Parts: sequence; C-alpha cells; structure tokens
Amino acid sequence: MVKVVVIEPRKVFLAGLLSCLLLASGALGSFWLARALRGERAQAYGTEGVGSRTWYFPEGYTGPGFEEYILVSNPPADMGGTGKVAFVTMEFYGPDGKIGFHTDQLEPGQRASVNVKHVLKERYGYEGDVSVVVGSWDNEATIICERAMYFNYPGGITGGSQSLGYTEAEAPFVP
Repeated sequence: MVKVVVIEPRKVFLAGLLSCLLLASGALGSFWLARALRGERAQAYGTEGVGSRTWYFPEGYTGPGFEEYILVSNPPADMGGTGKVAFVTMEFYGPDGKIGFHTDQLEPGQRASVNVKHVLKERYGYEGDVSVVVGSWDNEATIICERAMYFNYPGGITGGSQSLGYTEAEAPFVP
C-alpha cells in the first residue's frame, strides 16, 4: 500500500488547475506538475514508492464531442519515484477487444499528456468506447497516471472530469 501525504495541497490544486488550462488551450506536451507557484516544487511526503507500474482506466470515450487525455508522470527519486527511466506502454481496448497501443519514454521528473482520441483516430481509425491500461513494464520504474476527459454536447453543454486510474492493489477481483 502506498501512502502519500501532501503537505502543501494549495500548490497541488493550483498545479492541477494550470494543467487543465494548458490542456484546454491546446498547449500539450511535457509539463512539470511539480512546479506550481514561483517555480517551487509541490512536495509529497510519505512512504517510498510513489506510484505504480500498472494503471487501469475503464469506461473512456473518444466519439464526437469528447476529448480524452492520459497524463503520465515519472516522479523523480527525491519525490518518491524510483529515479529510473520509465518505458511506458498504453494499451487501448474497445468493445471488441484490443484496438492498439502507444509508447512513450519518460525520464525521472518528466510528464507527458497523450490525446487518446488523436492516437486512436489517426493510427487505428477508431472512435468510441475505450478502456486504457498504462504500464511501465520494461524496468521497475513507477509512474503516476490520471485521465482528463472533456465534453461538448450539442446545445452548448460543456464540462469535464479528472480521475486517477486504478492500480492493481486497488482493483478488487469481482467474479
């Protein structure tokens, strides 16, 4: 079990808000979540081993009016990470099984934002229901993952959501 206590929640909240604004404005790419205000790092204290090697995201959607992003961070060693390069693979699943995959390489302290709709539409010609499994399987690097979803329904109804994925320890087996 990983326990993390955030000492400065204001900085983490503002960093998340800034991240959402960057995504909404189309400025995608690497973003240091840890740098929130005045260039200082938000700090998390707790047990070693922040993150997990595998993350699960059920019930996503990439059809018309929806945007889905998987945000991956490889925390540096001084913030509870392993300090190793994370070779990240995202596997995408639809109602009929596996659709495809996407890979990325993250140095310690690096963060990436992946537009799921773009990857699936451009590479595989797919839009619709999608579940994602994200893993750092090539070595023992742990990562932190979250999903941001934005929608725009006809008639001007807009919104979004953000959630952490499930890790193996959190996903109970249901027969």
